[in-house]
Amino acid sequence: MIRINLLPYRAARKKENVRNQILVFVLALVAVTAILGYFHFYLSGRITALDTEIKNTQKQVKKFNKIVKQVEETKKTLALVKKKLGAINTLDMNRGDAVHLLDTMTKVVVENRMWFTNFEAMEKVTTVTKTVTVTVEKKGKKTKKKKKVKEKKVEVIVKIKGIALDNKTVADFMTNLENASALNGEEMFGNVRLVTLQQTAFKQGKDKPTINLKAFEVSCQKLPLKADQSKDKEKK
Repeated sequence: MIRINLLPYRAARKKENVRNQILVFVLALVAVTAILGYFHFYLSGRITALDTEIKNTQKQVKKFNKIVKQVEETKKTLALVKKKLGAINTLDMNRGDAVHLLDTMTKVVVENRMWFTNFEAMEKVTTVTKTVTVTVEKKGKKTKKKKKVKEKKVEVIVKIKGIALDNKTVADFMTNLENASALNGEEMFGNVRLVTLQQTAFKQGKDKPTINLKAFEVSCQKLPLKADQSKDKEKK
């Protein structure tokens, strides 16, 4: 019987298998390393690009913040200018009121029957809350909403103190005030009322008798001028 020794063949085959496994492992390791390297460079590039984009965005944000700040300052300046223009227009409308008021007083006084002892015109500023309807557009649809708005109301209160010969003279003077008209023909005074009326003794001199006169105080409201009225006043 012939015997064949297979141990050298098996050992050689086993070594070859080990080499193949090592080769496959090395190839796999190289492939994994290559893939990881690719993703590393790819992600590094993306990170660099995003960092650059972030920096550019931050620069644009700073730029727009400056623009927004300039816009806000411009809005404040425009609001201030608008307020000043409103004050100028008001002064322009009322610049001749004092002269016109005194001129009117000389016309409504009952001649030779009454005399002024004190004349005062004061501005009274009150805040009035009004409800207005505003149109708001949202998503292409217009809706109406009610909004409360505060407005300043300026009233001119005129107080007149004087002395009259009798009660009828005071009544005639108040009637003249109610019928007084402005330059455009509209009423000039409103809410004319008698505050006080009392008898007072007036000494004429040593050889003349004391006479009884009527000391009175009348209050009224000067009605505001309109724009067309101020134009007529400027022409006159």
